[in-house]
Amino acid sequence: MTVEIALVFIIIGCALYLFATEKLPVDVTALAILVTVMAIPILFHSEWLLERGVDLKSAFPNVSESLSGLSSTATVTVLCMFILSGGIQRSGLIHMLGKRLFPLVGNSEVRQIIVIGIMVGLVSGFINNTAAVAISIPLVLDMARRSNLRASRVLIPVSFFGMLGGTLTLIGTSTNILASAILADNPDIGRQLGMFEFAHVGLIVLAVGVLYFLTIGRWLLPSRDARPLQKEEDEYFVIELSVPNDSPLIEKTLQDAKFEAHAGAEIMKLTRGEQTWIKRAKSTPIQTGDIIMARATVRQIMDLIKEDHVEVLSDFGDTRKARSDGQLVPILLRNRGLFNGRTARAVDFWKRYQARLIGLDTKTVRSRRLSQEKLHVGEIALLEISKTALDRLHRNTDIVVLGEYKDDFDTRRMLVAGGIVAAVVGLAALTPMPIVLTAIAGVIAMFATGCIGKTDMYEDVSWDVIFLLAGIIPLGIAMTKSGAAAWLSSLLAVYAGSWEPVYVVMALYAATTLLTSILSNNASVVILVPVAISLAQMLELNPIALTIAVMFAASNSFLTPIGYQTNTMIFGTGVLRFSDFPKVGAPLNLILMFVTSFAVVHFWPVNA
Repeated sequence: MTVEIALVFIIIGCALYLFATEKLPVDVTALAILVTVMAIPILFHSEWLLERGVDLKSAFPNVSESLSGLSSTATVTVLCMFILSGGIQRSGLIHMLGKRLFPLVGNSEVRQIIVIGIMVGLVSGFINNTAAVAISIPLVLDMARRSNLRASRVLIPVSFFGMLGGTLTLIGTSTNILASAILADNPDIGRQLGMFEFAHVGLIVLAVGVLYFLTIGRWLLPSRDARPLQKEEDEYFVIELSVPNDSPLIEKTLQDAKFEAHAGAEIMKLTRGEQTWIKRAKSTPIQTGDIIMARATVRQIMDLIKEDHVEVLSDFGDTRKARSDGQLVPILLRNRGLFNGRTARAVDFWKRYQARLIGLDTKTVRSRRLSQEKLHVGEIALLEISKTALDRLHRNTDIVVLGEYKDDFDTRRMLVAGGIVAAVVGLAALTPMPIVLTAIAGVIAMFATGCIGKTDMYEDVSWDVIFLLAGIIPLGIAMTKSGAAAWLSSLLAVYAGSWEPVYVVMALYAATTLLTSILSNNASVVILVPVAISLAQMLELNPIALTIAVMFAASNSFLTPIGYQTNTMIFGTGVLRFSDFPKVGAPLNLILMFVTSFAVVHFWPVNA
């Protein structure tokens, strides 16, 4: 081992310690790595060291190479994918997809696992999987609430399926993009991975993941939550829904129509003339003109306003039906003379404020109808109001405007945003255009079509991931230039020289999995992809095959909550224990080590 290699390993050791202990944020640690590898050849290179065979300038990246992580195709592509994912999310396409899929599951845990696997897994292949999981978490938690499941039993599958789905395409995760960039930068290989080059292996591991959670994994999922998930009760409002003449709900029960699963709203009571059903509200056949009282979030109310099978009522003015072009505004009631003890109908919000009262923030309703419910100072109500009237409402001293909800979801934006992402993927897959070029063009198209705004572009980027990439890419360069990668490869080659190729792949897979469990997935790829390339050259194996094995292992390390961003996200809810991850993840990691290794050896010619 040379002095240069020893210095690289010292830097790696310090990085491992800081990443594992999180004494510094991961992006700050990555930037510290960048500064260190840049500064060593500048500050410590000397003739005295050269005379003793220590050439730091040749072993470490120069200033341009050290800063190349900021302009790397991997960094730029990941940045663009965050923006494109944000555009997809803001358009409502993912929300609509989840809304259509979740009514299929009912209260069946098996069906929920299958739907989560299909939705999160497949979506994660075409937008960044971290963004896909972030979007899916509130949806699956709502699904768990409606079906009385433990939150931890849906959070682990949504994270794991996001990781598995990220292996379907080149853009599914930053790990894939980074590994492809390292291959392209290597002079002996000089090419990137194709968009769908490893999709068949990705489909296999995703299918294995679904089967695992339907069998072994289902019994290993936590039986109780570490702590109950906190609910934001102030986001729910009691509303009234009317059933029109042409509604498909007529002659059906709300239970048979799976209304709660479809709308997400919680049924409270059913009113028909002078009759009211509470316990039988879901099992009573619906008739024209029935009034359904329900609790729903603002997002769910916005969706219900657009529905044809029910009408969201504004029962306190001349116009009874809520309009889709209005803006929803929560208000705090403060005028004691006006609100204390008076009914909602008596206040007449339309006459006073040119606003329609849509819902009340209350857990229980004592009256048969919301119009008869007495209002009190300090309560929160939800109004629908035009932009012009809203300006006047802000100046009114009777109430306090608490916020403004604007429904940006519409079919046009969904189609445009979905079409742009499809074009980004399709052009990169079917033409010679590199993914970084199509991704940049996609961001421009998103902005030009109004799918994202200037502020949105910066808010949607996970900057810690961007700086993590920019900081650790120079470490990969140092691994190669110093000879550290070749030195590690030679050690492994001594033991693996007589092994079957599949066992070499397994060894790399296992090493990557363990390293990723204490490092980030991207850091593991930077350290081990150069080792895989060097090892392939020594043993005359296919470097593409070994790199893909490392890439899959780094993307699918389930052992700890710190190895992958999606695991960290669900761990941050406080519902899961640290021990839940190895309990559920270790058997899956072991299974995938065998499945992936044999698949890689089968689909890629092993001999170089």
